[in-house]
Amino acid sequence: MKKLLLPFLLSLGLIASSTSLAEYNSHKLGQAAGGFTIINDIFEKLTKSECGYVINKSYSLNKTLNEIFLYLNNKDREEFITFLESEKFKNDLAENDSFISGTINAGKKDGLDVKTICGMLVTIASMSYQEAEKQWDYAKQHYSK
Repeated sequence: MKKLLLPFLLSLGLIASSTSLAEYNSHKLGQAAGGFTIINDIFEKLTKSECGYVINKSYSLNKTLNEIFLYLNNKDREEFITFLESEKFKNDLAENDSFISGTINAGKKDGLDVKTICGMLVTIASMSYQEAEKQWDYAKQHYSK
């Protein structure tokens, strides 16, 4: 029985120490939230573009922002609202529009068909989405406590 008790206590100690390491970190949470916001905006815009037929999932910038607010403390919520109203954020969203339309137009100029262009765009965006989602999930779990 004593042989089983020691590993059990060690396991509890490791679990307790790993959960106590999780603490609120607005900088790391903000970085992950920013990346997740931008990629969701790109996907929302892709679904409304010529490439929308390729995407079989619904994406919403507003739903993403609502989710992010759930994990921010009050002070950071105020700062985030200020950022969302800023010219920088509006410019970032406009750059997403330009990226999508610019890539489609450049591909057409190069003689590529729309299916090929959309395939490339969605593949690149999907890889970015997976990484941003992974970072956001990690940040929620480790930095929003």
